[in-house]
Amino acid sequence: MWRLLRGSAHRLRVVVVDGLPGGCWGPGGGGGVRYARGVFKARMRPQERAVLRAVRDEQRNVRKYGIARFNKRWRSWAQNRVRMYRVPLPVTLTSDTSLMDATYISRCVQKAASLRKHDVKLWFGYSQRLLELREELSAEQLGYVLWGYGKSSFVDSNFYQEILPVVKAKMAQFQSHALMSLMWCMKRLKWRDSELNRMAANHTLEAIEQLRPTDFIKVTNALAQLGLQDPGLKAALSRVAVEKLEEATAQQFRDAVNPVTIGCLWDDEVTAYLLERFRRIFITARPMHLLKAYESAVVSRIHKPQVWPRLLHDSKSFYVRLSQRHISDRGQRPTSMHRDISRHLADLGEAHRNSFRWGPLYIDIGLEQLEVDERRRCLMVDGPSSFFFCSDQYLPAKRLQHATLTSLGWDVRRIRWDEWLELGDAKRKREFLTTLLAGSRPIAEELRDRAPHPAQELQEKLRRFKRFKADLEAAEKEEEKIDFDI
Repeated sequence: MWRLLRGSAHRLRVVVVDGLPGGCWGPGGGGGVRYARGVFKARMRPQERAVLRAVRDEQRNVRKYGIARFNKRWRSWAQNRVRMYRVPLPVTLTSDTSLMDATYISRCVQKAASLRKHDVKLWFGYSQRLLELREELSAEQLGYVLWGYGKSSFVDSNFYQEILPVVKAKMAQFQSHALMSLMWCMKRLKWRDSELNRMAANHTLEAIEQLRPTDFIKVTNALAQLGLQDPGLKAALSRVAVEKLEEATAQQFRDAVNPVTIGCLWDDEVTAYLLERFRRIFITARPMHLLKAYESAVVSRIHKPQVWPRLLHDSKSFYVRLSQRHISDRGQRPTSMHRDISRHLADLGEAHRNSFRWGPLYIDIGLEQLEVDERRRCLMVDGPSSFFFCSDQYLPAKRLQHATLTSLGWDVRRIRWDEWLELGDAKRKREFLTTLLAGSRPIAEELRDRAPHPAQELQEKLRRFKRFKADLEAAEKEEEKIDFDI
């Protein structure tokens, strides 16, 4: 009996197991030369030798040119995307922007974003040149530009206000990649534009046959998180969703199970399909996908109770077991504003716990003392990222989180960053917290927005809030210093 073992790249070793019949003969015949007891060098046919030579050459090229780094499963989808869809043009990022044409600068933007160049001066220069060339940019080039700005998270309100009219005018020409890049960029920025959302939804329906399944998933997730409100468009997207999602592979489908999209966009049929199919492909899911699926099941159970009876028994059991297993997660770290609130709660004698996960949801500050009706109380800290860009209106994800927690029995109190900023000294902050914690709130209370404030006023408050956070962080560093004087 013979056995093949992995040896060096230069020979194939055949080991004979003592005590068993057979010599050095391999499959299909072939002899060998004995080097030591039980070890032989096989005599390979010319075809086998050519195959081994090709394998060695490929390994040498991989090591030489670093191709292996392009095939890592844990790379972000954005890095994979830039390798699949890129402008084949060699460029220099620091070239004079006044000499760049539309093709050159779109490639520069994509390359700078994929290489994670966070040079603010560089991006401001790109923005100025793009605004000069905005009428010359094609729909495909606009897609590459928007992907780059979404990847870099560069925020310049003047640039987006000037470039979006051009985007809307050329929306009908957007292909799959460009449409996905547009909505992904808007979602990253939390940009609020109802007209743009409606146009993107209509174009998605018109070009549904040409859209890739992965792009369809990202477009619909972005529409849900940006607050698409038109019931007709929601129903139309739900009618075409199942057929398009059937084209997605298991790994592509993982991102389709999103709690915000299930709670704010899809109808009952699509929700049931998503929960059923995820059970069959969960083996491909990473912890973040499992956590989203867990939250999606909770959102469906609470806000769409008619969907749960439609699921198969195996699916119900799967999500029950998923709620009982440990899902690794990095968690959320408290911000400086969060820690400031916690210090003032401690001064008031309120026992509490900071930043913990309760089921699939995150609680910023949980109070230990129960209410009269045995409901638990919690404080949610709403920083600028809880609202649309340069706005004081809540994101749909925060509304859904609030509705889910209150339906599950939590008495949720919220502290907005602009309110906390205006309080000033410690005495007023403690009075504010005492008033906020007094009384009780109704079950399943809806999170309501206030009347919107002017954008200029909010920008001024944001600048003050940045200085406020910097002062808090500086004070915390001073407290952490250890005095070694005796």
